[in-house]
Amino acid sequence: MPKLSSKAGALLCGVVAMVLSGCGNNDLHLKTLQLNREGNKALKANTFQIAGDKYISALGYNPFLPELHLNLGLSFEMLNQAEKAEQSYKEAERLAEKSGDLRTLFMARFNQAQLLGKAKKIDEALELYQKCLDIVPTSKEVKINIELLTQSQQGKGGSDQQQNKDQNQKGNQNQQQQNKDGKDQKDQKDQNKDGDDKDKKDEQQKKEYQNSAKYKPRQFNGKELSEGDVKKILGEIKQQESKIRAEFNRKEVKEQPRDKDW
Repeated sequence: MPKLSSKAGALLCGVVAMVLSGCGNNDLHLKTLQLNREGNKALKANTFQIAGDKYISALGYNPFLPELHLNLGLSFEMLNQAEKAEQSYKEAERLAEKSGDLRTLFMARFNQAQLLGKAKKIDEALELYQKCLDIVPTSKEVKINIELLTQSQQGKGGSDQQQNKDQNQKGNQNQQQQNKDGKDQKDQKDQNKDGDDKDKKDEQQKKEYQNSAKYKPRQFNGKELSEGDVKKILGEIKQQESKIRAEFNRKEVKEQPRDKDW
């Protein structure tokens, strides 16, 4: 089985090109061997488009070789064309299962599973990893990836629970704030109502006071005096003063003591 590489903090992946041996395959074209070798070389040099072109050309000579479809899937994966890569891996799995090529069948399932894991399709990925263990029960790479996916799935569940908890807590806080705002608005409304009632009461008392006969101001019915009226009043005052003065002089004379007559 080819050695599998790993990425820190990620799933172990099988980015390893298959080498065609040609053993037991009388229909294997020599050009297919050449193009596959060139494709593997380009894949190693990270020229993934060239590698893919070489594998496609090789399939023109031997279209039913599962190893070629697996290698083509690798080139598509390195080009970030996940959908095409998955299709090539599935075709490699189908052909390998049909021909009994367990080595290629294991790699095709393994590569599909790690693609699904990256796409967060956890259940589908775990199912394929289990099928890999049916072929190689002691595979450390498969067991590690199963463990990583299981942990990520459990972590997601915990994250969802925490998110629901946070949402519920936020909802409670919003409800409490709404209740508080409603109470404040009611208190303010009551205060405004009390103020309005007091103003109405004061206005009513003022009206009652103004309409009361006891406190109603008397009207002044005076009229403007003419010049003749003024002279007449002054004359009467002068006469009154004369009477008072004459009366005073009379009393003063009467009370003076008489001289002795002797």
